[in-house]
Amino acid sequence: MSVIFGTVEYFEKEIAAYLADSRLKESKLKKLKTITSKLENELLYDFSCHERLRQECLKNLFEAYGKMTRGKAAFA
Repeated sequence: MSVIFGTVEYFEKEIAAYLADSRLKESKLKKLKTITSKLENELLYDFSCHERLRQECLKNLFEAYGKMTRGKAAFA
């Protein structure tokens, strides 16, 4: 099953991939904040779409961020 762009699962996958990058020397929480900020900026300034879709993607991004900070994935 493929993950659809803009869904909570999509953003969780993107965040997890970034956190798994062992070359980065930041703490996992700092990495989580960094990737979330980068994805937010891309959605706000680089992604051309209807404003309703943009808002839905941002909502899903922040939901994924919340899940990652509450879960063990961010600190494993």
